[in-house]
Amino acid sequence: MRLSLSLSLVSLLGILSGGCAGNSSFDALGASVLAQTGYVDESQAKGVFSAGKKLVKSQEALTSEQEYYLGRAVSAKVLSTFPPKLEPNKIKYLNDVGMSLVAVSDLPETFGGYHFVVVETPTINALSAPGGFVYVSSGFIDALRDEDELAAVFAHEIAHIVNRDGVKAISNAALFSALSEASTQGAAVALNNVASPVDLGAITATFSESVDGVMEKLLTKGFERSQEYRADLYAAKLLQRAGYDPNALIRVLSILKERSSDSSEGWYATHPAPADRIEEVESDFNFPKEVTPAPVRGARFHKFVSAMTFPAFSRPRFSSDPMRADLKLAASAR
Repeated sequence: MRLSLSLSLVSLLGILSGGCAGNSSFDALGASVLAQTGYVDESQAKGVFSAGKKLVKSQEALTSEQEYYLGRAVSAKVLSTFPPKLEPNKIKYLNDVGMSLVAVSDLPETFGGYHFVVVETPTINALSAPGGFVYVSSGFIDALRDEDELAAVFAHEIAHIVNRDGVKAISNAALFSALSEASTQGAAVALNNVASPVDLGAITATFSESVDGVMEKLLTKGFERSQEYRADLYAAKLLQRAGYDPNALIRVLSILKERSSDSSEGWYATHPAPADRIEEVESDFNFPKEVTPAPVRGARFHKFVSAMTFPAFSRPRFSSDPMRADLKLAASAR
């Protein structure tokens, strides 16, 4: 038992040393302390510290290409659970709205580009995967009343991509498994006198195997409250930059608030209470007065949703929805 615990501590301390990267004095002292345990020599102890730094770096500095492939893996899981609506005209409209926001965001380009997709489920939900993948449920679209509100949903998800919240979720979900793997490798070093203390290839594989854990976080656990509040604030700013009415975000949150008693799934399970989100974003953003929407945007949105089918969960649409503000938006000229 004592041997097993000591070996695990050797590996774990080496990995945690990544947080002190660049402090050579700490590395030297730590390596000396580890060597005195008798389970590794000083050269192997230094290797453990070096591997720890590499692990920490690997989870903090993903390239845009790596983000894209991680996001694509998560997206494959999403689409295997929720079938997409693939009609070309619907895809074009969604991407026109989404890209009008992306164009004025702080991350207008990703390795594989942005993709906006409707998935078939009555549950009100939307999520984003690293690299530019954005999904909104048909049930959510059924609850919206105009294009500005659709843009508000997209703006929130784009914020998560810009802030790299999905990447952080992947890294955090994988870290515990990676630490376990590294601990096993460290034990092999001490017992077998292997020169390389940690198999970084095995750790990379562990990260790949964490997609299921990330899916659980995105679909059932959600991001941290602070990340959601930050995404709401960014969404309001992004809507204003793109020429949409930022008040649409409040309207969407109000819709969620009204329906919160009817569901504990989707956004309700993965986001803070809508009332808390409204209070938070209104305290941080100076919302302008609501205005009437551009008729061309209203017509586009109504045409889009009228062509969609909402089996079993549909409701009467557009009976008295007021047309809101004529804001100058490049997309309005389409």
